[in-house]
Amino acid sequence: MMRSVDDERIPSLSPDRNTSERKYDIRQFSLGESPFIFVNGALDYNKKRGVPSLKKIPDVLFNGLDLLIPSAMREALLELNISGLYMHPSVYIHDDGKWYENYWYMSFVEGFDCWSRLRSDYDKDGEAINLGGFELHQIYHYAFNDDLLKSIPESQRLLFKMGGSLDPFIVCHESILNIFKSGNGNGIKFIQVGDC
Repeated sequence: MMRSVDDERIPSLSPDRNTSERKYDIRQFSLGESPFIFVNGALDYNKKRGVPSLKKIPDVLFNGLDLLIPSAMREALLELNISGLYMHPSVYIHDDGKWYENYWYMSFVEGFDCWSRLRSDYDKDGEAINLGGFELHQIYHYAFNDDLLKSIPESQRLLFKMGGSLDPFIVCHESILNIFKSGNGNGIKFIQVGDC
């Protein structure tokens, strides 16, 4: 699973007003439409606490659990023809006002529910939230449904968003980790399923 590193200097992305009003996080847009624009939503909070801004921003930034990735990573992912992967041109405006226009918002059309109800630790007593016809659970410790994964070719599960979870993390197969580790990838940490 991919998560942001624990460093309060890493930008905490927030969409600008126009991007937010477009409901960028729940619908898809064509490549010809204007880019999404993000800023560091924690800038003022960090200034008050004396947390300095980063001089060099990471290649991978997080907007919740979705990612902003640079063009080079996008190109590598396009070659893999990953099912359900959605990417849209994006801009990140850093704390110093500099625009970074080579980013792509990366998310998935839908999640892949492949966690084990027998081996995962989740809130079995609490009622699942039904959202859009999907049951979402609070999961504390993930374990894969091995039988389900074995029934699907590896090439079709290299990268996906975890389904059936209130926290739909993006999961990356170890064979393509190098794509996300390339460049200045210090904004991302990888947690093996079973360790989270």
